[in-house]
Amino acid sequence: MTKDGRPSLINDIRLFAGDRYSYLEGQHEAVAYGRRIAWYLNGAGFSLGSFPALYVHFAPSIEVGSARITDNHAEWWHRYVEVGVTKEFPDGLDTLEIAMRGIVAALLTVRPEQADTIGRADMVVREQGEHLRFLLKRNETKKLVTEVSFNIKAWPEPSFLFISHTDKATRAYSEADPIALGWYLEGFDLVSGIRLRDAVNIKEVAHRPTLSGVVKRG
Repeated sequence: MTKDGRPSLINDIRLFAGDRYSYLEGQHEAVAYGRRIAWYLNGAGFSLGSFPALYVHFAPSIEVGSARITDNHAEWWHRYVEVGVTKEFPDGLDTLEIAMRGIVAALLTVRPEQADTIGRADMVVREQGEHLRFLLKRNETKKLVTEVSFNIKAWPEPSFLFISHTDKATRAYSEADPIALGWYLEGFDLVSGIRLRDAVNIKEVAHRPTLSGVVKRG
């Protein structure tokens, strides 16, 4: 819950397998998908209620493909959902697809009335992947729109912070050289200090990337 009493926006999805608090290892694309869909939904104003995070536990102890909310070992900051998988998971075939479907199933289990929003998020995140950008800051003057955004790449590749300009008269879209992030969440720490002068080697590009709505960490 936020300080003013509003429900928290989702800002994290974490994946587990095996023991209840053992992170899903070696599946970096699945982890990146979880982060991307969490921030896409954040920009769409999606909430799990008072819980800012969703923990998804892939468990062979329940029916394959099923999803259920559990309060066992739950904490105030996360909703905990178990998703049924085979005993071979995550070493079997189609692990990434199983993980992505499991994340969607977990979201739907918590917020079934938001099926359209969740389905849209899944479609966009699958299509755009690492090219999807999450808007951190937007500033508009009489002549120019400046936007600061970041993407999320699968570990160990670095994510990037982007500064873009849109000329309001010509609609020309330009980008500066991207700034490598040691950790994608560093973008939140850097954004308050970003100024127009930080846009180095800005140049016009042909296609504007897909941006999610403005994301909020808190």
